[in-house]
Amino acid sequence: MKKTNILHLVTGLRMGGAEKVVLDLATYTNKNDFNTYVVSMSKHDELLSQYLDNNIDTTVLKKSNSFKDFISIIKEINIFVQEKKIAIIHAHMTHSIIVASIIKILNPSLKIVFTSHSSNIGSKLREMSVWLLKPFRDVDILFSKELLNYFYKSKYEVIPNGIKIDTYDLDVKKNEKFTFIAIGRLEIVKNHLLLLEIVNELKDKYDFQLQIVGDGNLRNEIEDKIKKYNLEDKVKLLGLRIDIPNLLNQSHCLVMPSLWEGLPIVILEAGASSLPVISTPVGSIPSIINEQNGYLSNTDDFKQNMINVLDNYNLAKNKGKLFFKDISRTYSIDSITSKHEKLYKSLLSI
Repeated sequence: MKKTNILHLVTGLRMGGAEKVVLDLATYTNKNDFNTYVVSMSKHDELLSQYLDNNIDTTVLKKSNSFKDFISIIKEINIFVQEKKIAIIHAHMTHSIIVASIIKILNPSLKIVFTSHSSNIGSKLREMSVWLLKPFRDVDILFSKELLNYFYKSKYEVIPNGIKIDTYDLDVKKNEKFTFIAIGRLEIVKNHLLLLEIVNELKDKYDFQLQIVGDGNLRNEIEDKIKKYNLEDKVKLLGLRIDIPNLLNQSHCLVMPSLWEGLPIVILEAGASSLPVISTPVGSIPSIINEQNGYLSNTDDFKQNMINVLDNYNLAKNKGKLFFKDISRTYSIDSITSKHEKLYKSLLSI
């Protein structure tokens, strides 16, 4: 049987949720039916070693945002598509779908799949770009129906993110000090500064710590705020880490006060670790977290929910156990990969 050649096109290989999704899709897609390739356009390659360790055919173009490099990206990917006889480009995030649409013009038989990975794709200009490019796409993938917007195609499939459950179901001893953990790039969208304000208000009332995993543009501002509030004993900046399963299992509660999201991988990872979660109700998060299995919280109530977890951790642990069952049942990477494979095959039969 002839294999189908699929190209996952990504902006970069940062230590982010979208990039982890692509890593898992490329790793677990059925190799008897598909040849899977990954092309990353920017210089960011923090996850490259993990792609290579999983024997994924990965190319990093290391291009900038200049117009000259944009033209170079088009040329190089077009050559790649023709040489590898790519049948489907799965474009992840906005920059990738712009490039994929141009490649589609040059190769009309190509099928194009688009996953944006966020409820907020950026600016109005980006929204209009995605809207204008609808005719070049065959199908859009949404994490939940709640994310449907005018710039997506009416032909869409709801396929959430997924993870390898047993990677996170570990028998690891908890930290001696109660630990809230926040995982994500240090950018405005993740709202770390709110967490620092809350820690400052609770520091003299409760014995706990906050671990922040990630890096980004706000690192200096976060460091300054930690010094200003004398939170050095309460807040630990761990930087980029690859031992996320251990960190989650050693912690007591995941906190995610994000301003917007798609379907964050870290929330699924926390669920697979039986970890209680406090999160804002943004993106597709309300489709997986409810009053029974976690804490949905507006930013105004976030401090109170952290207090609730500290005051009644047995209740929080029970929510975490229920969340584990929900994640195991619905969001395993095997199930999610199977849904992608079914979608890819349906496009080729058209």
